[in-house]
Amino acid sequence: MKKDSVYELQNMLRKIFSAEKINVMLTPDGIYGDETERAVKIFQKQHGINPTGITDQTTWDAIVKEYKDVMEQCSAGEGIYPFYAGCCCNSGERSDLVYIIQVMLTALGVVYDDFPEIEINGTFDEPTEQAVKIFQRINRLSETGTVDIRTWNALAKSYNSFANNPCYIS
Repeated sequence: MKKDSVYELQNMLRKIFSAEKINVMLTPDGIYGDETERAVKIFQKQHGINPTGITDQTTWDAIVKEYKDVMEQCSAGEGIYPFYAGCCCNSGERSDLVYIIQVMLTALGVVYDDFPEIEINGTFDEPTEQAVKIFQRINRLSETGTVDIRTWNALAKSYNSFANNPCYIS
């Protein structure tokens, strides 16, 4: 194997072992030495492949597949972008975007003191508008009650900071 391929193999194995909580010392150095051979044997044994320590095509394919699975499981997930340039969400609107805004506001209600509870109904009603205004005040934005790009960005940033933080999950 070429040095770049060995280095790639070593990095993939490190990530796999870390995700599977297998304590294996493997330093990516691009050299297929004893340490790499031992790591390959461990991988092969763990995945039902004859533990030869040789990275044949079957082993390589299994490592690549497992690595892709591990990377997908470790990822934050695919983002969605319901808000776009020029978009504005305000009183009276009924849409999926309003649902998302209401979900974020409700989640942030755990973080902010005296934040109003709102119904998640997809309608930008008076309680939603008041919650937006309070959020805007807290974040030093113009208190318009309308979700424009600045309010959206502050809302998304706050949500991303707090929503999955175990200190704030109720």
